[in-house]
This record gives sequence, C-alpha cells and structure tokens, in this order.
Amino acid sequence: MDTNNKHCLNCNNEINGNYCSHCGQSADTFRVGTNNIVEELQYGLLHINKGLLYTIKELILRPGITVRNYISGKRVKYTKPFLFLIIAGVIYSLVFHFFHYFPMEEMNSHTTPVFDYIPLYKWYSEHYSLVLLCLIPFYTLFTYWLFRGKGYNYVEHLVLFSYLTGGKIFLLLLSFPVIYLTRSVHVYQAVQIVSEIYLIWGLARFFQSASWLKAVPKVILSLILALIVMIILIYCVFLVLSSFDVRL
Repeated sequence: MDTNNKHCLNCNNEINGNYCSHCGQSADTFRVGTNNIVEELQYGLLHINKGLLYTIKELILRPGITVRNYISGKRVKYTKPFLFLIIAGVIYSLVFHFFHYFPMEEMNSHTTPVFDYIPLYKWYSEHYSLVLLCLIPFYTLFTYWLFRGKGYNYVEHLVLFSYLTGGKIFLLLLSFPVIYLTRSVHVYQAVQIVSEIYLIWGLARFFQSASWLKAVPKVILSLILALIVMIILIYCVFLVLSSFDVRL
C-alpha cells in the first residue's frame, strides 16, 4: 500500500497516524506474499506453543487457582479454554492412533449384554477425548447446581471443566510412554485414578472458600450424579436398541 494513502483499505475510514481509528488496521499494509505467510506461521506457532506450554504447566501444578485466575480476567498468558481442550483432544487422538494402542479396550472384557448392542469400551477407548468433551455439559450441570451460591454462571463452569478435562488428557499423554511400554492394566488403572484425583482436587480448589471438608464432598457428589445420569442414558439406549435388535 502507498503510505501516503489517507484512507483505510479495510473500512475506508480516514487515517491520521499509523493505525485506523475505526477498525484498528495498520496503515502500512503491503501486498500479501511468501514472506507474509512465513511470518504469520512463525508467529502463530510460537504464540500457541508458548501459551499452551504455560497453560499445561499451570493447570497441572495448580489447576483450581489457574482457572480462577482466567475467569477473574488474567487471560493473556493462557491458551483459551475451548481451544486448549480441542488441542489436547487432537494430540491425544494422534498419539494413540499412531501407536494403535487403546488400553481401555484391552483392560475390559465384553461380557455384558449392553456391549453386544453398544461397543462401548472399544468406542470409548478410541475416542476418549471426544467422550470427555461430550461429558462436560453433564458434569457442568451438577456443579452449576450444587455450587450455585458461588456466583459463577454456566459458561464459566464450562470453562472450568474444559481446562480440567484438557489437563486430564495431558496427564494421560505424559503417562503414555509408561503405559505403552509396560502394557499393564494396573499402570493404566493407576493413571486413571490419578486423573480422577486431579479432577476432584482442581474442582475443590476452585470452589474452596474456607474448608476443604465442605468443597470435596460436594464435588464428589456432582461427579457421581453426572455418572448416574450417563449410566441411565446408556441403559435407555440399550433398551431401545435391544427391543429392535439393532446393533451398532
């Protein structure tokens, strides 16, 4: 662009300075070329990586406080919650499908009639991150109800679970080398237990006001209620499928 041009090429507003006062676009706009693509890719990847690594570190070390900071407005250093969850899910899928090892499928035997109609463990193990994503609205409903006195809206509860769910996925990814090399059911079960403790710890720390004794039981109750609802829904689907002898 000609730097003597006094009008913004984006909104045609008159420019007095280096940036448009109406839309914020720079007055120094050059024709797009190879250099622009390389520059944007470098900036984008470095920016995402820097924010992503910092977000992972903070979520693993102090999950509840990290999410509380984000909701309170301290957001510059963090990867956005839903983007963070998507990135975690994509990385999980790539890693597990590349090595073609799904421990959940191997540690469970398909002996229940439900699994003749719904290949639950197989689908669950191969789409673990997607399942966690689908579970978030259920968990969120119960924490929103049980902790409604805290003043957080439903979307803020979604942010909370998006971050903590992403944190759970990265904990599993960090443990994957041990899981893959040992191929031990007990190792995988231990990692699952640790991830659930992490979730409870993060939620309790987020909602904690004065005492852990008040926060932890309500957190566990919310997770149990969400699990019960999911089991009921799965069983209802099983009844419908079995009545028509439909197998997925």
